[in-house]
Amino acid sequence: MLEPIINHQKEIKEIFKKMEFLRDNFDFGNSKVFLEEIKDLAKEMKKELEYHFNLQIYSVGENEKAKKFVMENLLVRDMLFRMLGFIILKADENSVDTFVKFDDFEEILKAYLKKEKGLFLQQIREVLSENEIKEIEKKLRELV
Repeated sequence: MLEPIINHQKEIKEIFKKMEFLRDNFDFGNSKVFLEEIKDLAKEMKKELEYHFNLQIYSVGENEKAKKFVMENLLVRDMLFRMLGFIILKADENSVDTFVKFDDFEEILKAYLKKEKGLFLQQIREVLSENEIKEIEKKLRELV
């Protein structure tokens, strides 16, 4: 169910792995290159997260029963966006503080993706009929 949303997690995880690699291998002697790369990846992550959450918004449309779960997820999106904004800002300043919010970002992102695979799908199944779910899946397949 909602396979395109879950499949898109793979792209998000791939970007995160690259960000994590840069953090774990940060070279203080060549910091500018690392900071430029992390900034580019943070921008790419923001774009992919925006697409990801838009998949959810689009998929439930005007279905009031499911809309509340998506709205809750948008709070997580906003936190992740704020942290990515911090990472981008600090990278622009060539500051090693770029990675201050990275652990928090990682924790929230991983918890969210896990929740999405479990609780979010369960919540959707509880409030929507099989026909409504099939309609959502059809919309998603047309979108991606």
